[in-house]
Amino acid sequence: MIVVCGEALIDFLPVKSADGRDAYRPAVGGSPFNTAVGIGRLGGEVGFCAALSTDFFGDQLAEALERARVSLRYTVRARRPSMLAFVSLGDGEPHYAFIDEASANRLFDPEHDAPALLPDVSMLWTGSVALINDPIASAYETLFLANKGHRVLGMDPNVRPTVVGDADEYRARMKRMTETADIIKISKADLMWLDASVNPDGWARALVHRGASLVVITDGSHGATGYGRGFSMVRPVVHVDQVADTVGAGDSYSSGLLTVLQREGVLAIDRLDGITEEVVRRAMDYAARTAAITVSREGADPPWDHEMI
Repeated sequence: MIVVCGEALIDFLPVKSADGRDAYRPAVGGSPFNTAVGIGRLGGEVGFCAALSTDFFGDQLAEALERARVSLRYTVRARRPSMLAFVSLGDGEPHYAFIDEASANRLFDPEHDAPALLPDVSMLWTGSVALINDPIASAYETLFLANKGHRVLGMDPNVRPTVVGDADEYRARMKRMTETADIIKISKADLMWLDASVNPDGWARALVHRGASLVVITDGSHGATGYGRGFSMVRPVVHVDQVADTVGAGDSYSSGLLTVLQREGVLAIDRLDGITEEVVRRAMDYAARTAAITVSREGADPPWDHEMI
């Protein structure tokens, strides 16, 4: 089982009201939440490790996870408010304003609040807002580092610059975690924000040299580049006639990538050598298809397995 760690929240997406005024429509979301939902919809074995509020927003999040066949064994309910995010799509790329202080998400401690991970958990995946602010950021990092060598570790930093308070501290955490991870998926834009001095190709190859099994750098319409032990490849995006918005596209890509790797049987600490060039090619192409379906419809609405046939 892949266990995804991170925030679940309510996105308030911009819409037009019936009389033409600007309005917001609430929708379940959060990058790790979207990734877990995406894997579950695609038929992967996945759980979600986080705290959901006992308020009605928390009920909506829990119901969405259950509908997507995501295990809630490592999900707890807390009598604190849900995390909220207001989304702007002004230039085509989503921008976020988060309301997170004292939320169920922010004060979650997986070591003390959630059940211990069972042996069937072969991988931990994390990233995004939950790795920015303490106490949750340090709690997830502790869990992540403690499982090095015991479970496959994967992450997508999914940087949210407007939420970062101490940029130096955050960049240091991302460096520690990416250098520990076995599988890293990151956008070129996020990598450049974390360290504008790096060459993406050299950065990815250095991580593989240090022990990572797979690094994937996405670059919008330019496709994605995958790096493994002894190979690298560029895979294109899948053409979409009409892009509704790009909300959740990166999360959907991660879902597709991880689902194929799980199906191929390589997401276990003793099977990482099975991440071959051909396996990565299939995984990246499948991931591009999942992202294409997601951007063709509004909001973070990843595809179901029957849509991928």
